[in-house]
Amino acid sequence: MGLRTLGTALLAIGTLVGGSLIGATVSSAAARTAPPKPQLECPYYFVCGQAANGSSFAYKDCNFEFKLPNLIGSGPLVNNQTAGTVARFYDKNHRLLFTSRAYDARTVNWTPVWYVRAC
Repeated sequence: MGLRTLGTALLAIGTLVGGSLIGATVSSAAARTAPPKPQLECPYYFVCGQAANGSSFAYKDCNFEFKLPNLIGSGPLVNNQTAGTVARFYDKNHRLLFTSRAYDARTVNWTPVWYVRAC
């Protein structure tokens, strides 16, 4: 193999390896990126939610259970109460479905949820 052919072969190998490393770096960086948190304005001391149908709520009173508006579909839940405060979510028969400990921001299916006790 002549010097010219060897140089061309080395250049081609370097390009392939370099391109692979660049692609691997971008791919691994993208894999480490956390998924976006649900976006919903929720004042401090409140627990808030919004469903796909546009219905939403924002409550902070701890003394009783609130009947939620007609929430249909998935949407954001933000528990922006003081650290450690637990909101409880219930179905139409007042059975506990899930809890949310402050601070919490996630997407939930609101369709089966009928009631919330903010704290």
